[in-house]
Parts: sequence; C-alpha cells; structure tokens
Amino acid sequence: MFDEILNDSDLLSLLRSTCEENDICVELSEKLTEEKYLILKIDAYYNSSRIHNPPPSIDCLIIVKCDTNKCYDFYLVELRGIKSTKGFKIGNIQQKFSTTIDKFLKDEFASIFLNDDYCLNHFKLYFVSDGCRLQRFPDMTKEQYDKKLGTTKYGKFLLQKPYEFKNKKTLINPVLPNPMIKEC
Repeated sequence: MFDEILNDSDLLSLLRSTCEENDICVELSEKLTEEKYLILKIDAYYNSSRIHNPPPSIDCLIIVKCDTNKCYDFYLVELRGIKSTKGFKIGNIQQKFSTTIDKFLKDEFASIFLNDDYCLNHFKLYFVSDGCRLQRFPDMTKEQYDKKLGTTKYGKFLLQKPYEFKNKKTLINPVLPNPMIKEC
C-alpha cells in the first residue's frame, strides 16, 4: 500500500512528518520507525485551490504497517485545540469523518484503500481535544475519565451510528491531546 500511496502525486503531496495543529498533536512511539507509517494531511487535499467550497474533512490519516502480519492500522484523526465543549459542533465533527471515509477512502482513492490485497487490523477514529479541561487532573482514572466525558457533549459520540470501512466498525473516540500511536 505504501508504494501505491507514494506513487500517487495527489497523495504524495499530502505526506507529512507529524500530525499536529494548534499545539495539539498525535505522538508516535519511538519503536515505530519511519518506514512503518505514513501521515496524510487530509484537509490539505480538500482545502486546496482545486476544490471550490470544500467539504469538512479530518486533519490526518495515519497508516501503520504491521510487523505481526501483512495488515495495516488506520487512525483517522481530528485535532481541536479548545478550552470548552462550545469549541465544536457534533454534526461538523461527524461530517469530517464521513467525508474522509466515504469520499476519500471509499471513492476518490478506492483503488488503493479498498484494494483487497491489503487487510486492516484496526480502524480507529480519534477526536483529539480537551474541551473538558481534563488534563488538569493527571490522577484521574480511566473510569473517572469515561464517566466525565459521558456526562458532556462528548458522550453524544457514543450514541451515533458506527462508521464502517473494510468490514471494521467503530465510533468516534474522544481522546486527550498527544495520544500515542504504537507499532502493531
């Protein structure tokens, strides 16, 4: 898959070394060598001058090539540097993921991403933000974190219809800034 991506001029122009925006980022494990992942800046594709009135799209697609088998992990990432839940609209975030899955992966670049020669281990959708300012509480347990998110606007992500790609179903997962992407 990586060779096909690198040989496509549109996709090649989207390659980045990091997934970051407005002091929010996704970290990559030190064990994850550069030849094992690609980061595509999806919103750069839709916000280019060739598309009038671009649809909403996520910030990054991180593709990790697995050592354990010949499959890949896909991470679709929307980054949002906000101080409260008023900093985003659920419908807009959902549309960003829908555009990326339905148009980018399943339509415009289907010959690569839907190719049956490539299998998918994990398909993750990350909405990276701290609209509840939970990073102020470093000792918070996972259970406390989940409970806090469930009582906020973030909890609405759990009520949505799952997204599907290559027979993998998943929901948008709210995560705190700087989540770690690991090798597979």
